[in-house]
Amino acid sequence: MPSLAADALLIAFVYAVAFALLRASYQRSGRVWVLRHCIVVPHARRPSQRAYVEGWVGEAVILTIAAAASLIIAYFTPDISLVGILARWWWQALLATLLVVLVVHIYSTTVTRAAVKEGRKPVYCKRLQAAYATYNFYSVCLFGVGAMVLLMLAAQYLSDGASFRAEARVISDIFVLARETAVSGPSPTAGSGDGYVGAMILAESGFGHIALAAKLLQSQFNPLFVFAGLLIGINMLINFTSLKHMFMGEAVVMTAVFTYGPLAIIGAFALAVYMGSYETLLQGVLDNVQAFTPPPATDDWELAQRHAEMVSELANSMNLFGFIRMIAGEGGGFAILAWGVQFALDKISDKKEAAVPLRLPNARFRPNAG
Repeated sequence: MPSLAADALLIAFVYAVAFALLRASYQRSGRVWVLRHCIVVPHARRPSQRAYVEGWVGEAVILTIAAAASLIIAYFTPDISLVGILARWWWQALLATLLVVLVVHIYSTTVTRAAVKEGRKPVYCKRLQAAYATYNFYSVCLFGVGAMVLLMLAAQYLSDGASFRAEARVISDIFVLARETAVSGPSPTAGSGDGYVGAMILAESGFGHIALAAKLLQSQFNPLFVFAGLLIGINMLINFTSLKHMFMGEAVVMTAVFTYGPLAIIGAFALAVYMGSYETLLQGVLDNVQAFTPPPATDDWELAQRHAEMVSELANSMNLFGFIRMIAGEGGGFAILAWGVQFALDKISDKKEAAVPLRLPNARFRPNAG
């Protein structure tokens, strides 16, 4: 897969640049970011105190997870070349990057000015400004990794959607032809059911195309389900490890976003496909199949039985639950497993007693320390 190799190389390059910028940002900040970005962990020898891991380590973990998620999504979007998309839409990508640079710069300037107004020491403000000068470009790289994931998902979704619509047109044409074949054939009252036999042969071919269309729907939603599972996995890694100290009070909000956000997004896309394409397609197929119901005069019970089975299969597949079963492939199983694991871990953590507040070694956590 040449496109996958090129995409992986691009992701690796962005990751390497982002990692270098992240490390440089924390080196330039000195002790300024120790309190805000550190990962607090239990002290190995003094249980009444806490030790800390420098914040860049936690952010590097998040960056690594984001890059790994990008590679996984690239694998599950085989029809999409990230390098090709960026080469084709390079000026839009450049414009988006410049916009992010501007937003991040405004934010960092606001933070620095707020530190000055709070009466922070000049050395603190100087190091804060120097750290953000590098950290801003790291933020752009991190945004780029996230944007690449969303870009691949959107492109694959649109590509599979176009393939499904093309297959849907073929299916509709087949069943229209089957109905016309049955109607234009010799009258069954004359002792011939050849027209209905030909119609059923075409209908069987149409059902084969319906199965192919179902696979296209699975391909369309598989990357979304995988992405949802990855988000939930990242959320569990943050909330059930020491990384949660990087986000403090935002952890609860993140849990809700990472848990219910993917579910809402997938549900919205699924409902749009169901109401816009899938239900319309199967309703048209069902109407055509019912239009050439073999009459008793054909004297072929096997033909009538198969026709009844077709009507039953179409009716069962046309409802919303049938659609959900159809799109939930391997990716759906992965997402459901991730949701189940998170639900179980949430229940286990709820039963734990609240931890006793522990004293931090304040001398090592002074934000003004130079």
